[in-house]
Amino acid sequence: MLRGPWRQLWLFFLLLLPGAPEPRGASRPWEGTDEPGSAWAWPGFQRLQEQLRAAGALSKRYWTLFSCQVWPDDCDEDEEAATGPLAPPFPGWRLPLLGQRYLDLLTTWYCSFKDCCPRGDCRISNNFTGLEWDLNVRLHGQHLVQQLVLRTVRGYLETPQPEKALALSFHGWSGTGKNFVARMLVENLYRDGLMSDCVRMFIATFHFPHPKYVDLYKEQLMSQIRETQQLCHQTLFIFDEAEKLHPGLLEVLGPHLERRAPEGHRAESPWTIFLFLSNLRGDIINEVVLKLLKAGWSREEITMEHLEPHLQAEIVETIDNGFGHSRLVKENLIDYFIPFLPLEYRHVRLCARDAFLSQELLYKEETLDEIAQMMVYVPKEEQLFSSQGCKSISQRINYFLS
Repeated sequence: MLRGPWRQLWLFFLLLLPGAPEPRGASRPWEGTDEPGSAWAWPGFQRLQEQLRAAGALSKRYWTLFSCQVWPDDCDEDEEAATGPLAPPFPGWRLPLLGQRYLDLLTTWYCSFKDCCPRGDCRISNNFTGLEWDLNVRLHGQHLVQQLVLRTVRGYLETPQPEKALALSFHGWSGTGKNFVARMLVENLYRDGLMSDCVRMFIATFHFPHPKYVDLYKEQLMSQIRETQQLCHQTLFIFDEAEKLHPGLLEVLGPHLERRAPEGHRAESPWTIFLFLSNLRGDIINEVVLKLLKAGWSREEITMEHLEPHLQAEIVETIDNGFGHSRLVKENLIDYFIPFLPLEYRHVRLCARDAFLSQELLYKEETLDEIAQMMVYVPKEEQLFSSQGCKSISQRINYFLS
């Protein structure tokens, strides 16, 4: 915990900020002077007074969050106060967003010259409240993912002694949100996101591009998994483009996913999550969804029972892909095959809105419609599903800004 001159310096620095915590004993010249006719009784000033008080409370929250980020062992703030939503004190202000950015920069600067914690473990956050919010607010058109991911991940990480690693396989067309959800998990489970020492992400065509070097890749992969598990008691490994992984690499992962791994391969960390992201058999998901919609089902009525059996069976029968023929699939080492549904016009429109908001840009409803209409929709007759999901939305926004 910060002590002595350092604490005084930080408190003084925060007091200079708009809405900073008020020093004890500070006088308020307006208090007790709200008699009729007084300038302090002006309704506009009273509203300003309330807003300044709200800003002061908000700054205290930022100080608490900063303290918990840098000195987690000394954080005694209750979870609700530390993770609850931040409301802006002034209408139209983006203070919470700016404050979070400032908080992240301040934390990074401080930690650049002083160790905030000795190991990666103390940077594990497991913010399930934030994960739930992200899945329900930022992810569009994926009710199955929203229901399953939070329940499965939370249940696993709250198990005192899990018997095996948790393995989830995300499947669906490009742009439906597989990488997006993976990032949500990383950002809410670890304070440092993808920069965390407890997280490793591998892209098949980038990290393992040449089949002739597969033996070297196997050694490197096993070494990185082992080192990460020795460092952290909770680890996360992401394999993007999983369908393009060499069969040899898939086989070396097998012992880490078994319920009772051999002695020489037993995981060092009690909680390990493997995420496999793949476009494999996304067409089957789309076909099943289309049939159900034509049969009169609403999108929200579609369940895992409609999709997962078809998806797993089709993956196993895929003859030109090593993933379906690996022991991970054949020996049921994958816990859940999670389907990402194809996105419709209304979902693409929401993605466009979010892209504007993320860049703090103004937009018109007509602009959102124009962007959504620029996307290609399939099948040719029905024109229901965006062929690229929400991909390329940001580039199309740039077109309207140029």
